[in-house]
Amino acid sequence: MTEVPVEPAAAFQELLLGAEELEAYLSELAVLTLTLLGARILGCSLLIDRPRRLRAEGHSDDRSAGIAGQVFAAEGPAEEAISTGASVVVPDVWSERRWHGFSGEGADEGLRSLAAVPLALEGAARGVLCAFSPRPHLFQPSTLRLVEKTAAEASRTLRLALRIDNHLFRARNLRAALESRTVVNIAVGIIMAQNNCSQDAAVEILRSVSNTRNIKIHSVAAGIVAAVSDRVRTHFEE
Repeated sequence: MTEVPVEPAAAFQELLLGAEELEAYLSELAVLTLTLLGARILGCSLLIDRPRRLRAEGHSDDRSAGIAGQVFAAEGPAEEAISTGASVVVPDVWSERRWHGFSGEGADEGLRSLAAVPLALEGAARGVLCAFSPRPHLFQPSTLRLVEKTAAEASRTLRLALRIDNHLFRARNLRAALESRTVVNIAVGIIMAQNNCSQDAAVEILRSVSNTRNIKIHSVAAGIVAAVSDRVRTHFEE
């Protein structure tokens, strides 16, 4: 198998420029990685795990997604690669017995061997690239080095992709918080006008209704605003 040329770095960067959502980017990245690794590879899957976030996955095709269900299990080669920071090779899934959560059932999808290579990410983010093959004992040292080199190239753009995704995540949360606060403030103003009361008293009325009905304050406030007028704006323009 030939070495990865210089071009993959540019290909990974070009892929990132057209990405909109992280999981879509991961799937496109898996497809590109499969192309770079060559015909003897059955498929590729990527897993990204971050604190307080749902884990993100990307697969080169549906078959790889099915295989990854076991490979990404709590006890399996992907988790071991992530936790140890070292590549893990399964020479032949038919005879593999290292993990309770992983067995040779993936062979039904044509899987016989795999390599799980940790991704070099930032902060508390962890990730792994898995390459699958229908051939047993494919991932000998030279082939494994190719997968590791490709994973290293992919990690560079993945670090940037995760930074962008984190910024978007925080922006969405801030936007939602501002909109929620706006709705509550408008509702408080409506209560003050209707009951000729102070701001503190209006807030207490809102809290009382929330507690009595076991509904979030934002939902109570949204109902009050909607009852008065559907022309009140509570959303921010992009």
